[in-house]
Amino acid sequence: MVYRVVLAGLLFVFLAAAPLGAGEPVPPLIYSQRDAVLLRIDGQTRKLGQGRQPALSPGARQAVWLEHGDDPARAQITLSDLATGKTSLLAKPGGYLGSPRFAPDGDAVLFTRRTEAGASELWTVRPGGQPKRLAQAGGPYGDDFFEPIYGPDGHILYQDMTHLYRLAPDGVVVSRRPLTDFSKERQGAFTSADRFVARPGTGALAFSRPVAGTALFRKKVPDLSSALFLHDPQTGQVSQLTPEAFTAFAPAWTPDGSALVFAGYTDKQAGAAWPFRLWLIRPGEAPVDLGPGEDPMPPAGP
Repeated sequence: MVYRVVLAGLLFVFLAAAPLGAGEPVPPLIYSQRDAVLLRIDGQTRKLGQGRQPALSPGARQAVWLEHGDDPARAQITLSDLATGKTSLLAKPGGYLGSPRFAPDGDAVLFTRRTEAGASELWTVRPGGQPKRLAQAGGPYGDDFFEPIYGPDGHILYQDMTHLYRLAPDGVVVSRRPLTDFSKERQGAFTSADRFVARPGTGALAFSRPVAGTALFRKKVPDLSSALFLHDPQTGQVSQLTPEAFTAFAPAWTPDGSALVFAGYTDKQAGAAWPFRLWLIRPGEAPVDLGPGEDPMPPAGP
């Protein structure tokens, strides 16, 4: 595939961080702030518990997050009923757990597990049921399960730094696509932290990818920056969504597909002890600052 990047160069001159305006519609949002799990609905924020990597069910009826205390190898996934505030243990199969994500129908939660021997696995669990292993890295599944997440059609997207995989709910690999289709660099262009998310109602994919960053960013941070991009399956075009003077990662579409929420910070905020903030962006518009936080996730499903 011929790689084409549409950079709205002149537009980036005018796109800067924007404050949240009065009446600006923001979906229910779960996120973490240091070790606290927070839920924001209709402008009201409440603490749900302690943990990381939270996720919301369709309709924002339930939440899950990862808890591991002082020993990551003894992690558990906690389930919360948001109407009653009651929490319960959802899964604790042993090993290092990560990336709990609700299916679009809310019936199952996906998560990763790394054994103490280093094997990478993909698991699912239904509330009230027993966790079961869906796949183990190797062979048709690739080298690892980085940033797995359900698409609107119930298929699972993940990458292994060389390919993007689409997995059916029963664990069958539906497709495997080279990540070079999404980057002009031939190798080393993606990291384990980069996520691909399918836009509801279309075949478009949003994703994060490392970029060099501005001179100001490089002066403050001795590392690569990260930006968000959108891939159009009809034309093959890849357009950058976030302004140049931004570091952006962990994208997630709102249920209606109109906007992305993500974590990140501006170049002015880079280099601070804890610069992470939540943002909302509609393609072609300026990012909207939603306040401090990480790991933002709107409700799953339609």
